[in-house]
Amino acid sequence: MNHKPPSLAYALGRKAAPLFFKAQWIMQSLTGSEQEKIAAEYKMGYLLAQVYEEKIPAAENNRLAKISGQLVSSLRNKDRRFSFKCDQSGVPNALAIPGGFIYLSEKLFDLCGEDIDAIAFVLAHEIAHTIHGDANKRFLTKTAINALLRFRTRGISPPVQSLLAHLVQQGYSREQEYRADRFAVALTKAAGFDPKGGCRLFSNLRKHEKEPNFMGEYFSSHPALSDRIDRINRRMQQPE
Repeated sequence: MNHKPPSLAYALGRKAAPLFFKAQWIMQSLTGSEQEKIAAEYKMGYLLAQVYEEKIPAAENNRLAKISGQLVSSLRNKDRRFSFKCDQSGVPNALAIPGGFIYLSEKLFDLCGEDIDAIAFVLAHEIAHTIHGDANKRFLTKTAINALLRFRTRGISPPVQSLLAHLVQQGYSREQEYRADRFAVALTKAAGFDPKGGCRLFSNLRKHEKEPNFMGEYFSSHPALSDRIDRINRRMQQPE
């Protein structure tokens, strides 16, 4: 995104309050009204994205922007704002950070090749993790929030980087992954893409499953690719 949000201290309206109470305020906002929740997610997600990009370079991509634009314009709820970038994590990977900050690794982007439907499916899957609150449950713990507030005032430290690395490597539950795939089928169809792009990508990834260090943490923590392919196909056959 091109614009920078107000400073966290200003946004919270408690300049002199200890960091702990700021973290408490944010946690309460995450259970408040829908608009308060989205605003709080964005503030913390903005900081998380800064930490992530300090460690792993990322940049916008015109092709990615066009695909993601179609997906976002098809969402029913227009209150959220999203940012999509390609990163240099070095493994086939995709990541949703709270607040709508979504990253697709260059390696996974290249693996999709000219299959824009495959790219759309991955992005829709990560959008689902944002909308369903899965990313919040993974990242927005009290420990993470306090670490991010310290980062805001003191800069990035090895403990903050280690915490983010740990959170990135944590997997979602199987049900969260299946639910995100179901959402991705619906969203890609609504946006004019073919949900079978997800099946084609997973079939391609299966060819590399036994290659050492190819899959990284992202897909190793997901349900079996063959199972996801079967579920997507069944979902597509169900009536709307």
